Amino acid sequence: MSPNHVKKSALSPIAERVLNVERIASEESEGAIVIARREELIVHADARKESSSFEKELSKVAKRVGNLAEIKRPATEVVTQPGSSAGGGTAEPDDYKPDPQGPLSKVEIWRLKDTKANHSIDVSRKLRKHLGNKLFALPGDKKPLHTGVHPHHVAILSPQPGGCPATPPKPARADKAFVEPPTDGPTVKVTILDSGYIWIDPPHRELDRRVTVVRGQWLNAEKKRWEPDEPDGLYTDPSGKLDGITGHGTFIAGLISHIAPCTRLEVVGLRNQEVEIGALDRKEQLGLFETEVAIAHAMLRRCDTDVIQCGFAFPTLDDYPSLPFAAVMAELRSGRAPRKGVAVVAPAGNEDSSRPYWPAALPDVIGVAATDPDGAESAWFSNWGSWCDCCTGGVDVYSTFVRWPLNGSPRFRGWATWNGTSFAAPKVSAEIARKFAEKRRYGTTPAAVADKLIAGTKARSTDETGWPLPYLRIG
Repeated sequence: MSPNHVKKSALSPIAERVLNVERIASEESEGAIVIARREELIVHADARKESSSFEKELSKVAKRVGNLAEIKRPATEVVTQPGSSAGGGTAEPDDYKPDPQGPLSKVEIWRLKDTKANHSIDVSRKLRKHLGNKLFALPGDKKPLHTGVHPHHVAILSPQPGGCPATPPKPARADKAFVEPPTDGPTVKVTILDSGYIWIDPPHRELDRRVTVVRGQWLNAEKKRWEPDEPDGLYTDPSGKLDGITGHGTFIAGLISHIAPCTRLEVVGLRNQEVEIGALDRKEQLGLFETEVAIAHAMLRRCDTDVIQCGFAFPTLDDYPSLPFAAVMAELRSGRAPRKGVAVVAPAGNEDSSRPYWPAALPDVIGVAATDPDGAESAWFSNWGSWCDCCTGGVDVYSTFVRWPLNGSPRFRGWATWNGTSFAAPKVSAEIARKFAEKRRYGTTPAAVADKLIAGTKARSTDETGWPLPYLRIG
């Protein structure tokens, strides 16, 4: 199906709004919706060296912005709690700086010259013809896996066509003992890449004490610079309802703290790419999606951590791996990262699809599918396949949320239940953190703990195809 002609009948309101944005191109095929920045391409640097005709045709239609190792980047900013006496500033420890000649140097951003006549999905396919079936490698790859060019993909927080994440959240009763006070002993750092974090009044006091909130950054390719994301907040659609993503990161932070009291959390807010829902008034725009480059960038910048919980899942054009995410993982495994063996966890997505979703499908990322409450089979919404690493419960998950009024009285009182692989994945992140806290004195790494955790479970869950995945009973 041609870009920007996706069937609207199957879409959630949030997905429909994103697909109506002029700077977005989209394509529906085999039960998945590929969404991309209309004007931007991701190019493997070696592809230009491989084929002069490819480079010639690429230069005709697009202009090089730079590679991900060289584009200027400001320091990450801390978001302070409203009413706090603490000042903002640069997050500590310092942001990671990639090897200028390493894997990130292979990932180039190109911007189309004429976005009215061209769009990134169509141009990517046309340019690939000049490369034949040639695939390209990144430093450390055992074999070439990457296409020479793909569109700059967009991710909503697990963008299920029928709902986002899989269903809307439901109000739940309070459980004030859900999050324990932070421990005095050694802690494990978990970095959450998600919508951000929202402080409420009265507060989730014990959770607030664990959390540091930092701004994500998005790449302004037109100006060749990174710009800060806005913090998460109580954003609404034109009807006055919460926008469907609000509180997503807050929910995940509480869930991880509940399962792993040993954790301290860093929440990176990634929801800057905006959808206009009214006039050009800034207040009438919603940050409903993010790009693969921005998410991968955040993963690398904040990699001085033990576990990275990535809340995003997206399909790619023709199922080629996401080059920015693959390059970040190659950098993390190169030995230059400040901590060895960081465990990276991501949801499988909520489209009831067997197609690979990224970054979950990358070999070094732990891709988590969702099961029904008893773990016997896949949840009705969960993506599933050999590219997933494990599964756990993702139905009626309970955690911390926001307060939101309805007709003058609170509807959400700070707690909710929610469905989605977005809430199965943080359970696995928390369990890895909990077990790493127990084992770190033996010199192991979070990634090694994750491998042992998954390999050690004998339980299996299946979907309608019968494909078995290791089932982890957590929480």
